[in-house]
Amino acid sequence: MKEKLTRNLGLKLLSLFMAILTWLIILNIADPVKERSFNDIEVTIINENALAQKDKVYEVVSGNTVNVTVRAKRSVLESLNKSDVKAVADLSELSVVNAAEIKVTVPGHERDIIDKTQNISTMKVSLENLKTEQFRINVVADGEVASGYYVKEKLASPNIIQVSGAETVINKIKEVVVEVDVSGKRQSFTDTAVPKVYDNNGTLMDSDKLNLSVKEVEVTVNLLQTKTVRLYIEVAGKPYPGYNVEIDYEPKQVVIAGEKDELDKVPVIYGEYNISNQREDMEDQVNIADFITKDVILIDENQTAAIKVKIEKMDSKDLSYDSSEIELRNIPNGLAAKTGTPNMHVILYGNREYLNMLSKYNLKPYIDLKGAKVGTDYFNVGLDLPDGVTLDPLSVMVSVSGAGT
Repeated sequence: MKEKLTRNLGLKLLSLFMAILTWLIILNIADPVKERSFNDIEVTIINENALAQKDKVYEVVSGNTVNVTVRAKRSVLESLNKSDVKAVADLSELSVVNAAEIKVTVPGHERDIIDKTQNISTMKVSLENLKTEQFRINVVADGEVASGYYVKEKLASPNIIQVSGAETVINKIKEVVVEVDVSGKRQSFTDTAVPKVYDNNGTLMDSDKLNLSVKEVEVTVNLLQTKTVRLYIEVAGKPYPGYNVEIDYEPKQVVIAGEKDELDKVPVIYGEYNISNQREDMEDQVNIADFITKDVILIDENQTAAIKVKIEKMDSKDLSYDSSEIELRNIPNGLAAKTGTPNMHVILYGNREYLNMLSKYNLKPYIDLKGAKVGTDYFNVGLDLPDGVTLDPLSVMVSVSGAGT
């Protein structure tokens, strides 16, 4: 039996070898080794906290994607998808030149992979100091509320937000804004909004480079009703004696806002402008808000009123009286009085037509001594004048004594 097995052994081994070779040739022809490229594989970054613990932030300079060529059997390659190829950069293993090795794997297929190559081997990053700063959240209303309504206030909760990122990026921040749509609104409401960060040029900044302490902000918008009312401004005080005053102003009506019951209390707005002792024309600006109560808000585009005051010297007329022509009225009981002025000069101001109708004979000067006490003092002289005519203020000395003295 042994002789049968060993007879022609060389020929038998050769036959076995040829059979195996033939099988390998057939196998390679049916499932040959090939190469396949997978481009733009995104590199996954791990252990970012290793930099955060050092108060550093990073930005990828190069190597955020990698091209990989895999060498394997055709059957293996045909079963692979781009998503099967993984690339990882470990930031805890940064070199002194801030480069991390890109490690490429094909999980679940490593035994079947004959070889794999990649176009780049490292990811390079730039490091910068981490900076955190607080910003007030500004609420911006988009659109217009319904006619007859006004946005009183826009409140964000929280109203302060912390923003972290690279120092150079944080230094560019101008404001943090949340936008809320108020189009057609007729009542107060609450909504949520996503904070947006803008730089000094008013450009929206890349949120991927920033870390915000909150992702959403609650916004409350309070609305008030509006009302258009007349504005009346009158003069306060009197101009210099002998001068007449006329006042004009703009606007004549303004828009206010408030709760309905408070608006109902404001049918019109009154204001005063002091012209005491003035004798020259005046132009001025006054704050209209000074004329309204704190329960309503002035929302008119005109926050100030333009005032023009015209002051003109009136016509005058001089009248002379002696002391006997001055009536002493309301002398207290038990007292006597007499003027210490032998004559008196009176100046009247007004329209010429009115002045021409007046004379010393139809105007009787008087001094009201009600409440006077014993002694000598100056008392104002009065005249019963028609409308449009004024008296230059005048006082004369009067002595008051006991009736028996």
